[in-house]
Amino acid sequence: MRRLKGCFLLFAAAYSPNLLAQTDTTRPRNEVEITGDKKGITGGKGIQKSEILTENEFKKAACCTLSESFETTNTLEVSNADGVSGIRQIEMLGLAGKYVQMSQSNMPSVRGLSVLTGLSHIPGPMVSAVHLSKGTGSITEGFEGLTGGINYALKQEPTEPKLFLNAYLNNQLRGEVNLISKQRINHRTFNHTFMHYGGQWKTMDFGGDGFTDMPLSNRIFIGNQVSRYNKKNEWILGFTHVNDERRGGDLHHFMHKEPENDVFHFNMKEQKTDVWGKFGIFLNKEATRSIGQILHVNRQKIHSLLNSLRNRHYEGKQLSLFYSAIYATPDKKPISTRSGISVMVDKVNETLSDSGNMRFNPSRNEQNFGAFSEWVFKSGESSLVLGLRSDYNNLFGWLITPRIHAKWEIDEKGKMLHFQMGRGARTPWVLAEHLPLFISNRNIQIMDFRNNGAYGQRREDAINTGISLTLPFRMFGYPAKFITDAFHTRFLHLIGADRDHRPDLIVIGKIDQSRYNAIQTDLQLQPHRRVELRLSYRFIENLLWLGGSMRQQPLLSKHRFVGVLSVKNRKKWYMDAIVQWNSPKRLPETISLPEKEQMPVWSPSYAIVNLQIRKDFGKKWEWYAGGENLLNVVQKNPVLSASNPNQPWFDAAYAWGPVNGVNMYTGFRLKIK
Repeated sequence: MRRLKGCFLLFAAAYSPNLLAQTDTTRPRNEVEITGDKKGITGGKGIQKSEILTENEFKKAACCTLSESFETTNTLEVSNADGVSGIRQIEMLGLAGKYVQMSQSNMPSVRGLSVLTGLSHIPGPMVSAVHLSKGTGSITEGFEGLTGGINYALKQEPTEPKLFLNAYLNNQLRGEVNLISKQRINHRTFNHTFMHYGGQWKTMDFGGDGFTDMPLSNRIFIGNQVSRYNKKNEWILGFTHVNDERRGGDLHHFMHKEPENDVFHFNMKEQKTDVWGKFGIFLNKEATRSIGQILHVNRQKIHSLLNSLRNRHYEGKQLSLFYSAIYATPDKKPISTRSGISVMVDKVNETLSDSGNMRFNPSRNEQNFGAFSEWVFKSGESSLVLGLRSDYNNLFGWLITPRIHAKWEIDEKGKMLHFQMGRGARTPWVLAEHLPLFISNRNIQIMDFRNNGAYGQRREDAINTGISLTLPFRMFGYPAKFITDAFHTRFLHLIGADRDHRPDLIVIGKIDQSRYNAIQTDLQLQPHRRVELRLSYRFIENLLWLGGSMRQQPLLSKHRFVGVLSVKNRKKWYMDAIVQWNSPKRLPETISLPEKEQMPVWSPSYAIVNLQIRKDFGKKWEWYAGGENLLNVVQKNPVLSASNPNQPWFDAAYAWGPVNGVNMYTGFRLKIK
């Protein structure tokens, strides 16, 4: 069992050393195990600035998918993409989720056709930890992360219980069941099976606009992984499959036994299958020098009726292959390296059409071949990482990506200064990443569009620079911490959607000017042995050239505050309170419309309050109950011209806040060792 630690060194540390903090490895039998509650959010121990969200942090936000599991952190902002589809969009440091590199155990996970909905396919209770990296990440992970990274791991370690069961139900008739089963085939081989079902079974209209606030939905997730730990090599084989369906729109469509076709409705069906294999060879007895390989194949399909009144359909198919091989030397020595090669292939076919003679039918076969090397230098209290990779893409040619990370441990008490700077690039997925904007009657104009290649667009390209300061101190005799981060992103080439040009038109293409700055401060306190308090403030300057002038990005809070209070007692009762305050958000321009149809220029500021209690009944099971949006904040008009969806300016993507009211829920978790 000693080699289990080597497994993570191979498949986690070799790619991102910070991931070691996510998982407890198996201990030798002659050691004493000391148990205790893990911190919900911890700082990564590596050179890059990062946060690690543990299983205990996810318990504070009980529902439901990974896209709904970031309520307690200010690093990510999650909001409704529109007032119809239920798609949850994320933003990191003021930039959209498409600029975040999302992976599962260092394998590409949420990208391409699933860039908007992928996190909603991952059951939160099945995730053991999430690693949030700020700024451009390690060069070994690729060149796509422009603003940060999300790397999650499923509960697949040998130390997991034989059976894990979680069930959830709320007063709006949304529920889910999660099951993880572990089988120990022999002392070196383990099998994990994952099963999930979730759905929204009742329509709601808290806003009173005649549209469903959350779509009816059904989601099935299944998976399996076999892990083998030998003395000189280790391997992992696994797969996951998700089938997700959702239906929304005018309530009249759902109130009759036979659905009405002359009213607005929306539906989306998604299928996504991932198959992967990992194989590693240890080159020394200590398992610190290794060669690891990953092969990952992904196939996904989307079929969506975005607007029944215009017969606007979207279909997308994606087949992707990823291969990576990496050689790693011991990272505890003054100089270490991680070097290797990678291959990424995307075969994509898409169609967007409607009854107004609009038709886009792009397809491409994109191939990317890369080589990279990252060197780590440690001297006393200082650490430096220099990374460089070279990639050849059959559509764009050569790309050179340099990155640098540095950390200075100012004193022995934990004061630290982080600095990072690096380049990031990505292929734009012009149709898939703008689907919520197409749930409208707006005409769509894509500048320089071509059906072959990457829609006629250049690759998005940016340089991200960041600095972070960590200052630990003591308050009330307990440890406390103050953290401040500042990031600046300079886009060399940016593709975006302009909705301010005209309310009946979307223009997608190059954004001529932009300015991105982000500052975040966090204060972590422990005023009592069983009390934790976290306060976080985030400022975003996100200006784009839209509608002929520099404007704040639509539907993004410039100022945001998050407070989390956690209290527990000796009898293992836990209470978690979460407060979020969002400053006004700018709405896309509607001043040219008739006065009754106009939206306000800015939304109001609003606060969300969530409260949860849970009880731990020993080692086997726990019960939880709580309420979300207890102040009953509801946006009345997330859909422009909801009363007359035949107007040319009808648009569902004006959601600035919650569209459903108070949500009360309960559930339980069962673990059998």
